[in-house]
Amino acid sequence: MANVRRFDSKAALGQQRAELRRSARGKVHIGDDTGSAAGRAAERAKVHQLQEAEHERREAARPEPLSAIVADLVTDSLKLARTLVSAPFRMAAALRGRREAHA
Repeated sequence: MANVRRFDSKAALGQQRAELRRSARGKVHIGDDTGSAAGRAAERAKVHQLQEAEHERREAARPEPLSAIVADLVTDSLKLARTLVSAPFRMAAALRGRREAHA
C-alpha cells in the first residue's frame, strides 16, 4: 500500500495556483468552478439531439420497399372490388328501406 502524503496548507495553495495557471480559462479565483462539467454535459446533449435528428432524417429519406408498395396496391384493389360489387346491393337495400318507411 502506498503512503499517502499529506500536504500542508501552503503546498495545497501552491498546487491550486499552479492548476489555475495551467488549465482553467474560466476561473478567476482559486476555488472557482469553471463550469466545464456542465458545458461538456450540454455539448453531449446537443450532439445526442443532432444525432437523433439525423437518424430521423435518414429514416424518412429511405425509400419504401417495392414489396410493401405492391402489397398496399393489392389490398386497396381488393377493397375497391368489394365496394364496387356490394354497391348495387346496398343501393337496393337502401331503396327498399325507404319504401317500408313510407308505407
